[in-house]
Amino acid sequence: MFRLSYKIFGALLLTVLLSVGLTSFAANQLTASQFRQYIIRGNTEFITGVESTLSMYYTQYQSWDNVSTILVQLLGSNGGRLLLSDAGGLIVADTQNKWVGHLTDEYNLSDGNTISVSGTLAGYFYWLGSESSASGSGYGKGMHSSQNNTGNSAITIITEPQQQLLDEMNRSVWISGILAGLAALGLGLLLTNQIIRPINALNRSARQVAGGKFSQRVRVESRDELGELAESFNHMAKSLETNEQSRQRLLADIAHELRTPLTVIEGTVDGILDGVFEADTRHLTTIKEESATLTRLIKDLRDISLAESGKLKLEIAQVDIAEIIRRQASQISILAKDKSVSLVTDIPENSSVISGDATRLNQITANLLSNALRHTSAGGQITLSLKNMLYKDKPGVMVSVADNGEGIPPTDLPHIFDRFYRVATSRARSEGGSGLGLAIVKEMTEAHGGYVWAESLLGKGSTFNYWLPR
Repeated sequence: MFRLSYKIFGALLLTVLLSVGLTSFAANQLTASQFRQYIIRGNTEFITGVESTLSMYYTQYQSWDNVSTILVQLLGSNGGRLLLSDAGGLIVADTQNKWVGHLTDEYNLSDGNTISVSGTLAGYFYWLGSESSASGSGYGKGMHSSQNNTGNSAITIITEPQQQLLDEMNRSVWISGILAGLAALGLGLLLTNQIIRPINALNRSARQVAGGKFSQRVRVESRDELGELAESFNHMAKSLETNEQSRQRLLADIAHELRTPLTVIEGTVDGILDGVFEADTRHLTTIKEESATLTRLIKDLRDISLAESGKLKLEIAQVDIAEIIRRQASQISILAKDKSVSLVTDIPENSSVISGDATRLNQITANLLSNALRHTSAGGQITLSLKNMLYKDKPGVMVSVADNGEGIPPTDLPHIFDRFYRVATSRARSEGGSGLGLAIVKEMTEAHGGYVWAESLLGKGSTFNYWLPR
């Protein structure tokens, strides 16, 4: 299996090779074409100049005598070889002095550039390549012909120095392309490393998290997509760490909650078996009460588990929420009176019908009232109210349970609906609280599509509100 870095580098290498190859090839072709056009323009001017000079020479002397010196001067540094023949094809001048006195037909010379004087043909001149013999169409090696606008043959002769210059230019293009490609590869390697390094770090950290080390984090090195990925990973790891801590705390809390009633039951039973206690009503009642505590705890845990997993079945029907809270107020009033706590209700006399599960709504209200009574001292007051309320532009009803008890510290308020969370652990446990009542309120309310929240001032009391849609 190829690593991602190899794939990226391979794709980059292929892209660079194609880009450099195609660009260099196109540049070479363009350079050669432009160079040849430059040579053609220069040679055309040269041919025109030779033709003009020879015409003037013939006009002046009416013969080609002693023209060789002029021919050599005309050729100059242009390269190649100049031949001059008279109108009959007899070579009268040669810059290499090899073919003078021979006919052009002997060397397959044809289509020479004509020299006319006053409309009369005076001769032909030929510009050959660097070879000493002619071939093919009559032009030497390196010659190509095209027609100029005068009808004469404009030839391209690339001399050896010119060819060397062209080769050097082409070589420079290729070298520049290769250097540019190497630079691109170098930058590509740096870029690949910038991409792969954080991915490898994420991979290592992911393996650590998979192994249970949820405290693992990665460093966010950029603000691009890789940086966002690193931040998302850190958020995920933090969430997993929090969940793991919650799970461990939950297990510890469950063990603690189970340990207390089981210890009481075990101690009482052992005392009875050992003859220390009598199997009388008092001791049997203790066993029954602690068993009921265990049963209630297990039931509460099951309800929360079902609600969190979305498997809690609600028997939805049209119910009168006002009647439900009146009933709960009546039931809690007896316990409130025994504790010397007054209960005040603000419930409309007319019905307030909503869609909900009557059993679960009774459970929500009962838990909030029990919680308020548990944290309100003798002489205190609990207020239970119901009113219509829009929540996020949705019509519904809000039920409030307020007390003037000890209140909740600001640091504890965000966690008040967590499972087994207690503001005053020793007191809550001694008064029968399992630490699940408010968690059940939250889950049951949200299962009805509602919301629950708490407000509190330390030392002045707390208010718990839940809103349900109609």
